Amino acid sequence: MTAPAPLDKVYLADILSAGGEELAREVTGTFLTEATRRMQALRDALGRPDWPGAAHAAHAIVSGASMLGLTAVSAAARDVEHMAGAQRTPTTDVLTALETLIQDAGPLLEQAIAELAPPPGPAA
Repeated sequence: MTAPAPLDKVYLADILSAGGEELAREVTGTFLTEATRRMQALRDALGRPDWPGAAHAAHAIVSGASMLGLTAVSAAARDVEHMAGAQRTPTTDVLTALETLIQDAGPLLEQAIAELAPPPGPAA
């Protein structure tokens, strides 16, 4: 099975068309902050182990990533959510891969916004 493309730009294009570049940057910034926070909550929950807490933290990452079209982040977080739901601890490699995808999402989203945002209009 092939890995999902890292970003489906349709979702980000929808956000841009609904609220412009400022909204897109606000939403993506909020996702990145929250995903980092949720990743720490996930690691903390797995360390206890708190399976419902771990599944909840992973699900929150899935939701935010899905809203932005971050398909690779969403798929990886969904896998972790399912593992936690089955009371299986994800390997360090799986968690590190998810963290890396989240970190890589910032530049990926920034590039997509730059590509998709309409050029500024003429000065009045």
